Amino acid sequence: MKTRILVVEDDESLRSVLLESIEKEGHQGFGAESVEAAEKLLEDSRYDVVLTDINLPGNKNGLDLLPVILAGNPETYIMVMTGYGTIENAIIALKRGAADFLRKPIILKDLVSAIRVAVEKTKDRPERPALEPPQSVSAAAAATAVSHHSRSEIIAESQVMISLLEQVATVAPYKVNVLVTGETGTGKELIAREIHIISPRSNGPFIALNCAAVPENLLEDELFGHVKGAYTGAQADRKGRFEQADGGTLFLDEIGDMNMSLQAKLLRVLQEREFEKLGANNSSTVDVRVLAATSADLEEKIEQGEFRADLYHRLNVVHLNIPPLRERPDDVIPIARGLLSRFCADAGLPDMEISEEIEGVLRSNSYPGNVRQLQNAMERAAVFAGMDELSVEHLPDEIRNQSEFSRIKHGFVPTSIPDEGIDFTEIVSNIEKEILLRTLDKTNGNKMQAARLLNMKRTTLVEKVKRLDIDKEFKKAG
Repeated sequence: MKTRILVVEDDESLRSVLLESIEKEGHQGFGAESVEAAEKLLEDSRYDVVLTDINLPGNKNGLDLLPVILAGNPETYIMVMTGYGTIENAIIALKRGAADFLRKPIILKDLVSAIRVAVEKTKDRPERPALEPPQSVSAAAAATAVSHHSRSEIIAESQVMISLLEQVATVAPYKVNVLVTGETGTGKELIAREIHIISPRSNGPFIALNCAAVPENLLEDELFGHVKGAYTGAQADRKGRFEQADGGTLFLDEIGDMNMSLQAKLLRVLQEREFEKLGANNSSTVDVRVLAATSADLEEKIEQGEFRADLYHRLNVVHLNIPPLRERPDDVIPIARGLLSRFCADAGLPDMEISEEIEGVLRSNSYPGNVRQLQNAMERAAVFAGMDELSVEHLPDEIRNQSEFSRIKHGFVPTSIPDEGIDFTEIVSNIEKEILLRTLDKTNGNKMQAARLLNMKRTTLVEKVKRLDIDKEFKKAG
């Protein structure tokens, strides 16, 4: 029996092209130009696969159609397409029962591959996940559940990270590709592991590969493996990362560093669910969920011809961006405590407390290396403290020095302007006084040298010292 596929698309020419492609594959295609037209067809017939646009004419959109489809036939395989692909649309579509999310403009080759996967799934399809979670939870509750019930290593108290973890909990149950972006050291692999841990694939393997850490000429072998005799030295068959991850999750870090030739082969695996080992004459099939991450700007790489647009859209079904640590200051101290406690337990050191003085230093840093830099700092401090009490002196110089500079530059400046306002003159005077005191201390009170260091006239410095009433602290003549 032919597979019945319903296409809901208001653009008549595109709808015709899609239906023609479907029928060329040997399936029965049916078209509707709106949600209302689709609902009438669904009343009279059942469809194995439904491909629907989101933005449709009338009072309802494609997302409104999803519950109607599944109410009539819960086993329908739903694919959603839109030219306005956002994470919000993807999450809503997935929660309402969609199995795939395609972005316009639709590439017919990609569509045909997606249809083939859909048809295969409908032949022997397992029970779908529940369309809605069993309980309605708040963002904080969702984040708490993720953090405490999934063996998670993620520590988050900032609202932006709680929202991110809620998105993780939403997309984890569904087999969709996820692209995780963020600066180096923000914890992209931790987010990927979290998705795997709370997904139905948690009992399967989690395989990670940093594409930037493998030489270009070896990356293909790492991904796909080889058969015996594929090249000189290949004395036995070798499983690649895709085969190792079969039934589980493959995490590809720094995907932006992959060369264009290998990107084409990766795209084929994502579309066809099959690949060829080096030296093999036949294809191998795998059931792998791919999570990718990058600290690079892939859209910029696409413009420069360094990354395939079709691969980007295939990977970027759901996009999760991890903000840098400097943009979530509420997380700094909780993360520092967690990292310190974990390291002390692993190293056999006694539990250590983070004093208020240390907290002040840690909070005043911008952490260009993000969480990884903070982790290194806490581990270094614990090692140098040994069995003694942890102190500021045990922190790395880069942390202490940046804290000193930051205190001068930003220490008296509020991170946000309160509703009641601020005393601008007092804040500026405090900063001015702090800089003058430090400079005079460096020159042992010599105003001529201090003025030279501050690139100002001596008379100007003397006037400021007198106005700020700090001359009495330095009695030596300038």
